[in-house]
Amino acid sequence: MHDAAVAAVHHALVAGAAAALLALAVALFLLWRRRRAAAARGAAALPGSAAATAAAPLPVVPLADVERATDGFHPSRVIGQGRHFAVYAAAPGVAAKRMHPHLVLGDPGGRRFPAAVRSLAVQPHPNLAAIVGLSEGPGERVLLVERAPVGAVSLDRLLGGVDARHVPTLSWRQRAAVAAGAARGLAHLHAHGVVHGRVRPCNVLVNASFGGGARWRHATRLTDYGLAAFLDRRDDARAEDDVYMFGAVLLELLAGRRWDGGRLAHWALPHIRAGAGMEVLDVARAGAPSDKAEARLLARAARVALACVGNEERSRPGMAEVATILSDVEAAYRRRDGAPVGDNEEADDGDEGRLSGCLLGPSRSIHKADMLLRRPV
Repeated sequence: MHDAAVAAVHHALVAGAAAALLALAVALFLLWRRRRAAAARGAAALPGSAAATAAAPLPVVPLADVERATDGFHPSRVIGQGRHFAVYAAAPGVAAKRMHPHLVLGDPGGRRFPAAVRSLAVQPHPNLAAIVGLSEGPGERVLLVERAPVGAVSLDRLLGGVDARHVPTLSWRQRAAVAAGAARGLAHLHAHGVVHGRVRPCNVLVNASFGGGARWRHATRLTDYGLAAFLDRRDDARAEDDVYMFGAVLLELLAGRRWDGGRLAHWALPHIRAGAGMEVLDVARAGAPSDKAEARLLARAARVALACVGNEERSRPGMAEVATILSDVEAAYRRRDGAPVGDNEEADDGDEGRLSGCLLGPSRSIHKADMLLRRPV
């Protein structure tokens, strides 16, 4: 009995030490990354200089440390499950996403992390659930990621997926914040040369426990970026595809309907193109716009979705422009609520003269029906 107690204490101490070491390693990495980001901003401010925007290599953590931090991947440490990964609590603020062993062992090549995944250490951003490290061993592939805050759920669930009755319904101001946050996160990835490749509601985390006001600005995080080559065996992911897939997610947010193989776009885009965007809104759950000003804000968001999905590839807007427009819509909602607005956010006075042609109106859309039936992959 005494020996068992000593062994249990020893095991707890070892696991605690492993978690502490893992947390320290991740903390040092995040500190280095913040300093690198600050240095890049400083370099960008110098005349004639160009800050580096490429992603950097991810730190490799010994598998033994990850196993100790997760109690040997014990079921009691599981905090999430998905098609490719089981997610374990590993250290404070860090989760370990362990690829299901059968996916690793069932691959003739051992499904090793490609070079594209090993270089995903992008600069931090509040709208990204950052990948902070990786670990691998015989039959094991593990990604270390920033842990989602308590109360975070996937947009897939909020839009009516599994157990939708147990999650809150999003208001229009919350949907505007979710769309803007996801757009900012995706624009940040593109600015650092990273293509997400899998933009879909299940990879958008929303902290549904947040109240109203400015905190919703950081309530949305993109996850699983840059993994298309690893998970889907696709090495042809492009930024233009991300824009298309983001437009599909935005349509789902506005309409409260699923993409359904492109049928949502086939139904919704003609309404938006004809200036009848109000016909596609999810008024059953979010309610009708309270006034003409709110109706204009939502119509503006609908035109962004039209530009992303309804335009040919060469005519789609960049994510930086999309993020700017949707952040303006989000800021307008915060002003309506009397919440503070950042100094870098412009007043939304309805003047769209500063926007590119592809976002100005239906006449600029280059619609092809066959494009609308493609599923975002």
